[in-house]
Amino acid sequence: MKRKLSSQHILIILFAIGFILRITGLFNITLAGDFEFHWCIAEKIVIEGFTPLLGPTASVNDALHLGPFYYYLLSIPYALGGGNYKIAIIFFSLLNSLSIFVLFYALKHWFTDSTSLKITSLYTFSAYMISVQNFPWNPYVLPTLITLILFLIAKIQKKEFSYIPALAVTMGLSIQSHATALFLFPVVILLLPLKKIPHRFIILGLFSFLLTMSSWIYVDVTSNFSQTKEALAVFQPSETTDCSLTHYIKNHGNGERCFGQIRNSIFVARMFTTSLFNTRNLLIVSIFSLLSAYFILKEKFKQKYLILLWVGIPWILYLFYSSNVYLHYFLIFFPIPFILCTLILEKISSINSKTHFLSNVLFYLILILNLVITIQQLPIMRG
Repeated sequence: MKRKLSSQHILIILFAIGFILRITGLFNITLAGDFEFHWCIAEKIVIEGFTPLLGPTASVNDALHLGPFYYYLLSIPYALGGGNYKIAIIFFSLLNSLSIFVLFYALKHWFTDSTSLKITSLYTFSAYMISVQNFPWNPYVLPTLITLILFLIAKIQKKEFSYIPALAVTMGLSIQSHATALFLFPVVILLLPLKKIPHRFIILGLFSFLLTMSSWIYVDVTSNFSQTKEALAVFQPSETTDCSLTHYIKNHGNGERCFGQIRNSIFVARMFTTSLFNTRNLLIVSIFSLLSAYFILKEKFKQKYLILLWVGIPWILYLFYSSNVYLHYFLIFFPIPFILCTLILEKISSINSKTHFLSNVLFYLILILNLVITIQQLPIMRG
């Protein structure tokens, strides 16, 4: 009689696969651009004892800085590898692969073991997530931090309030990794059982958050709130020219300022299809968006509140943003693409035996598709 693999065994296998796929960045990542500049900061931290109070600049505004968390994080592989930048690729591949465990145990609070494993599998094999998580760059740390946020929310919802300071610190580190994490603040607050949390834990959480952000706050206050002003300037209406709708539909992509509300909504949907199928094709984006919207509105499932909050609030906030935008700005929607896809497939599976088989085939096809895309992107496969 064959023994069925336990969830823990499958999870270990997923971690091994995830790490192997992510470490392929060793073959196609070079020291250049932001990575090279940040690597120099890490060198100064390790060699010269430099202590930066601010971190990387925001791509939409060179005068706006994030917190210094990423610089200190990057200094760890610099110190471990003696300045060999490839150690950073291994370090971030391993760090982000560990989030596979965290995601699974976070999801178990809302889903069954089987569903949680499917969601985690889609995340593990996602070609887009692999390309994000083996490249040392501050926005690309967000998915791992979000898995930790979900895990801590799950603990707090179980009335384990001692995790509140850890959640506050993780939120602070997320904002220091990329400012779009601010859009998750109302989501996190609404998911917490605030009325049941003793006041002392709320005060401790606020203190932990402020302490995490203290260097950024210090620079902001001592420079006449320069960073706050630059952050607010990002949300000022942008002046646009030559916003032809026809040209936009044919060519719209990263960085465009035209038709902000439409553009940002499309980018939300693009993050979903890119995460799942590694495509930004507008037809596929439209089909998956309609299918997801129909499923969320029509079906009754206990996780609907989580999904509506995690998608709805950041999407609404993005409607007020009209500056340049790039796909990684929408990493804050992780892991909703994988959750929605799994729930839709499970709904198809529940209809009858034939659709059950079809659902399984589609699930494994998505995994294979992403695996093939990752392999095709290796230099050895491109000649």
